[in-house]
Amino acid sequence: MFLKRVRSDGLAHISYFLESKGEAAVVDPRRDVDDYLLLAKERDARVVMVLETHRHEDYVTGALELANATGAAVYHGGQLDFGFGNPLEDGQEIGLGDMTIKALHTPGHTYESHCYLVSDERGPFLLFSGDTLFSGDVGRTDLPGRESTRDLSEKLYDSLHHTLLPLGPEIMVLPAHGAGSACGHAISKREMTTIGLEMRDNHALALTRPDFVMTKMSEGMEKPPYFSRMEVLNLHGPIVLGTLPQPPPLSAGKVIEAQEEGALVLDVREPHNYAAAHVPRSLNVMLDGLPVFGGYVIPYGRPLIIVAERQQEVDTAVRYLIRIGYEDIVGHLGHGMDSWIGEGTRTSSIPASTVYEVMQRRTAGEEMLLVDLRDRRELDSGVIPGAVQMHIGRLVERSSELPVDREIVLFCSSGYRGGTAASMLRNVGKENVRIMLGGFDAWAANGFPVEKFKSV
Repeated sequence: MFLKRVRSDGLAHISYFLESKGEAAVVDPRRDVDDYLLLAKERDARVVMVLETHRHEDYVTGALELANATGAAVYHGGQLDFGFGNPLEDGQEIGLGDMTIKALHTPGHTYESHCYLVSDERGPFLLFSGDTLFSGDVGRTDLPGRESTRDLSEKLYDSLHHTLLPLGPEIMVLPAHGAGSACGHAISKREMTTIGLEMRDNHALALTRPDFVMTKMSEGMEKPPYFSRMEVLNLHGPIVLGTLPQPPPLSAGKVIEAQEEGALVLDVREPHNYAAAHVPRSLNVMLDGLPVFGGYVIPYGRPLIIVAERQQEVDTAVRYLIRIGYEDIVGHLGHGMDSWIGEGTRTSSIPASTVYEVMQRRTAGEEMLLVDLRDRRELDSGVIPGAVQMHIGRLVERSSELPVDREIVLFCSSGYRGGTAASMLRNVGKENVRIMLGGFDAWAANGFPVEKFKSV
């Protein structure tokens, strides 16, 4: 047997390559599938099946890409009418080499959620738990809609206590997400776990059924707006790309022409570089934050042009974009901002300040409004007195609440969402904006005033 975890940066997503006797299964693949194909080549194995634990909300499935490249059969839960693949019944078994994979229907995170129990001649030993059971947490139950949250919470409790925990403490558990995922509330950094460890350490498993249901119903996690698009794509099946898009380099003049025809310039550089000089009317989403926050702020349906410092960053941005359903990437600014500036093309800039400078200005009595872009979970670490909380995914729709007579100082936990927020506000006519570099983490680390968040 051979087992390999394949991590997707930013999304905290984990997929798996499992091989036995020359036959391989891929569990919850991402859309760019070259890593799985490379593993198959290295192992001299055939990818014969793709196992989907559920209809994913935070990324586009790679099931059809793998099926197109390898002829693999795709399997998923039968409780939704998928536009592709083969439905599995609870308890149905599939052979893989000298192992058996058993489908376990575990509704809760979604109605069609399945886990997959792997056995060899010695018995069951491994569980692919999807978004049902994580290390230190369990899956969200609110994504299908508020009206079904109670029902799904009850079903999740039953799936955990009546289906998974009875499998035994020695069963290894491999979840679909690690710490930082938007699909769980408090996932630990331990990616690989066991039933026994979760029975010992997982706070959710210690709750009674009524307390479990009430806890799940009150989590109040943010649902990224692009999740709804992912759900549709993953139900009906995304288009098969075959190969990754390779956007050509464009001159400054060609970028301007494309902008005039409706293209959006996406600058993936760090906020301080973006603040210093950028293409006018561009949108800044720092590369590391692109898989998570891109779907919040990048409109679907517009051609995209990437601005990056190096070709490698362009390639990474393409991967991140296709994982969340952006396919119309028409080019990138050749040689980055150096070529734009070298051609004498007009640039824009946004003022940026360190936390020291912001603190000095506040102490001196300067009028400004600090806007905190973090999500609800992040606010538990404290807030800056007087700051207004506006999650970045709701910033544009709430922009009318922002004053016109004061400078707006934008910050998140570490600073990389500041450039995104500033570019968003600039593009809707809010000019008087500033980025606070280092964000809340730098503010708190320097001992500046912090208070407990008071939920309204």
